[in-house]
Amino acid sequence: MDIRKLQTTAAGTFIVTIPKEWVAQLGLEKGGLVYMELEDRDVVISPVGGRAVQQSRPLYLDGSLDKKMLELSVTASYIQGHDITEVIADNPILPEQKKWIRESVDNLVGVEISEEYSEKVVLQNLVDPLKFDLGKSMGRFSATSLAVLEDSVKALMSGDRMLAQDAYERGYQSTRLYRLLMRLAIQGIRNRKLRDEMKIYDVGDVIVKTLAIKDLGRIAYYAMRVAEHVREIEKRPDAGTLEQIQSIAWTTSEMQEAAFEAFMKKDLRLASTVIDRMDEVRKTYEAIYLGSLKKTSAEPLAVSLIARGIRGIAGYTVALADDAVLAVFG
Repeated sequence: MDIRKLQTTAAGTFIVTIPKEWVAQLGLEKGGLVYMELEDRDVVISPVGGRAVQQSRPLYLDGSLDKKMLELSVTASYIQGHDITEVIADNPILPEQKKWIRESVDNLVGVEISEEYSEKVVLQNLVDPLKFDLGKSMGRFSATSLAVLEDSVKALMSGDRMLAQDAYERGYQSTRLYRLLMRLAIQGIRNRKLRDEMKIYDVGDVIVKTLAIKDLGRIAYYAMRVAEHVREIEKRPDAGTLEQIQSIAWTTSEMQEAAFEAFMKKDLRLASTVIDRMDEVRKTYEAIYLGSLKKTSAEPLAVSLIARGIRGIAGYTVALADDAVLAVFG
């Protein structure tokens, strides 16, 4: 931040000087053109025809960085919008550590290893944010988690463990889309010009979308966990329990569809109906849980975990409806 004095010209207009270091950094020169916009109470000046500078992040590999920490660090760099992440070590990177790096890259959309040396691995993101419509991509993400939940329940009803496994794998792969969506949203928050190019003209809108993406991410996580617990069941539950699980799953799916529609259309009334239906989910969940306590086999544990996962989806669906309310009054 730099404080400058506002001055006037003989014609009565106002002028302010710009630090020469900023001019050099932006690639401007005398006679160059700039955009001037009023954004709330801020005056925003940006170069005409300027290109976004690639964001780079060094990541130092030391003894404290195990496989999990490395994956979390690479993922965080990606989500924060860095185009290049350099994994650097003082000594040659071990083959096992390079394997960890490659596995981390596999979980990120558009990232490739562009350079590899004994003591450095350079990861480059090739995703063009302008190729994605944030709203439509969020819709695909929501539809994916809905399909995972629906197929998980179908697998439970029919005893099809292969379908449950397939649903689980699709749920796991959806985390790649979640990370991409978070990256796009954060880039939009940070870069006003990118927001304009993405046809998102209000930073508040992007912030609310970011909250919604996080809630959709939690919904996708619980859907994946439901599929995981379904595939663990060897003996089908009794007909009454199956009917209760099917009921709570249908209610939750309807809530999620309505919550996402309310969010995209900024429909306050529809969002309110989603919030009101949570009591219905709680009652069914309690019935399943109390029923499982009366049984002594190992299956009731998996059944209660399935019901808990569906309730978790419903809870974050209510959070998504809350996001819709924020969008209405944004």
